[in-house]
Amino acid sequence: MTLLPAVVDRRAVARTAPLRPGGRPPKRPAPPSSNVPELWGAVVAIWVAAVLVVIAPTIVILASPDPDHGPWYLPLIITTIAGARYAWIIGEGYRRLVEMSFWVFTYVFMGLAPIAQLRMQADTPTTPRIDHSLDGRTVLLITVGLIAFLVGLQIARLVWPRLPRALVEVDQREQAINLPRAVFLSLFALAVNAYWVSSVGVGSLFASRFEAIAQAQSALGEGFVTAIISATAMMSLLVSFIATVKYYVAAERKDRLLLALIVVLGLTLLITVNPISSARYLFGTAALAVTALFGLYATKGRFRTVAILAVVGLALIFPFADAFRYSSSGQFKSTDPLQSLASPDYDAFQQVNNTIHYVDSHGTTSGKQALGVILFWVPRQYWEDKATDTGVLLAKDRQYQMENLSAPLWSELYINGGWPILILGMMVVGLIAGVQDRRIERSLLHARAPTILACILPFYLIILLRGSLLQAMSFLVIIVGSAIFVSQWRWLRIPAARRATPVRARRMLTAPPADRKPGVGR
Repeated sequence: MTLLPAVVDRRAVARTAPLRPGGRPPKRPAPPSSNVPELWGAVVAIWVAAVLVVIAPTIVILASPDPDHGPWYLPLIITTIAGARYAWIIGEGYRRLVEMSFWVFTYVFMGLAPIAQLRMQADTPTTPRIDHSLDGRTVLLITVGLIAFLVGLQIARLVWPRLPRALVEVDQREQAINLPRAVFLSLFALAVNAYWVSSVGVGSLFASRFEAIAQAQSALGEGFVTAIISATAMMSLLVSFIATVKYYVAAERKDRLLLALIVVLGLTLLITVNPISSARYLFGTAALAVTALFGLYATKGRFRTVAILAVVGLALIFPFADAFRYSSSGQFKSTDPLQSLASPDYDAFQQVNNTIHYVDSHGTTSGKQALGVILFWVPRQYWEDKATDTGVLLAKDRQYQMENLSAPLWSELYINGGWPILILGMMVVGLIAGVQDRRIERSLLHARAPTILACILPFYLIILLRGSLLQAMSFLVIIVGSAIFVSQWRWLRIPAARRATPVRARRMLTAPPADRKPGVGR
C-alpha cells in the first residue's frame, strides 16, 4: 500500500481529479463555517443588556435617596425595553444608525433620567409644578409609543422583500456626486457663511452660544429669516464638505483644486459649527456625520464601540458640553452626574407629562401644530394664527418663565391627535427607520461611508426626537435639499439575476455580496 505524502499539492490534486460530466472539475468542499462572530456578538449583547437593564438603573437607585411617595419605578419599563433592544442591535452588529439614535435617546431621556428625577423628587428647574399624578399615564404613553415603533420595525421587515428594486439596490455607484453642482453649493455655502460670520462677528463665534444668538438676532432680527440663514450657513456647508470628499475619494484622478476646496470647507465648518457657540445637538450632528464620512461605521466593531459610547456620552458627558452656553470661560451646571440627570437638559419626561395635562385641559389641537410644522416657511406676518413651537405652547399653558423648552416626538403626536395619531405616527417612524437602516447596511457593504443623507440624518434624528419639530424643520429642509441638489441619481439597469426577488431580498442583510471590499462590514 502506498501512503500519501504529508503535504499534498492541491493544484495537482485538482488537475488529476476526475472530471464531472461536461468537462468541469469537481467543486471543492466549502470550508467549515465559523460561529465565532455570532458567539462574540451574543456575548456582547448579554453584557450590554446587563449593564443597561440592570446595572445602570441599580446604580441610580442606590445613589439616590428613597422617595416618600410616587411610582418612581415605572420608568424601569422604559429602560428595560430600550436597553434590551439596544443591546440586541449592538450584538447583531448591523449598522442600524437610525435605531441607534432612537433607542439611545429613549433610554437616557425617557428612562434613566426620570428614574433619578422621581427618586430625588426633583423636577427640572425649567419645568416646575409638574402634576405627578400623571406620571403613570406619562410612562404608559411613552411605552405605547415604543410598542408602536417596534410594530413599525416588524412591518419594515415584512415589506422589505417586496419593495421596488430602486429602494433596495442602493450603493455608491448608483448615487454619484454631481461635481459641478457640488462645487456650486460649496461656493454658495462659503458665501452664506461669510455673510453669517460678518453679521455675528468672528469674536462671537468663540465667545458663548448666548452671545452669538443675541448678536445674530440683533443684526438679522428674530424669526424665520435668521433661522434660514443660520441653517443654510451650517448645514449646506456640512453637505458640501461630505459631497466633495466623497467625490474626491471615488475619483481616479485626484484634483488638487478640489482638495484645496475640501480643506477650505473643512476649516470653515470647524469655525462655524464649533462646540463653543453652536448648540450641542448641531455640533454633535456635524461631528458624527464627518466621522461617518471617514469610515467610523465601516465595520461592526467600530459600530459597536460608537453605540456603547453614545449611551455614556448622552448620560454623563452631554450635560457638561453646555458649559459655554452663557459664558466663554465655561460654567458647569453640576459636577455630580446624578444631579445632572435632573438638569433642564433632561426635561423630556416632564414635557410629555405637561402634554397630557394640556390635552386633558384643552383637548388636542386637531393637527394645528403639525400644520405649522409643514408650513414652517410661511412668515408669521402673513399668518397671524400660525402655531408656535409645541414646547412654547406647553410652557405658556403651565405659565413657565422659560418658554424655549423641548417637545419630544411623543408630545408632538399626542397633542395633534391623541392616541390614534400617537400610535400611527410611531408606527410610521418605525417603518421608516427599519427601511432606512437596511439601506444604510447595504450601502456600507460597498463603501466605507454611507450616502450623504445617511451620514447626517440618523444623528439629526435626536434633534427631531427631542423637539420641537417647528424649530428643527429649517435645518432638516436645508440638509435634504442640499443633498438632493448635489447628488446625481443614476438608477442603473440591473440584470435579471441581480434583481431583488423576494428570496434574494430576504438574504440581502445576511449574504455578503461577492464584490465586498476586504475588511469592510466585518
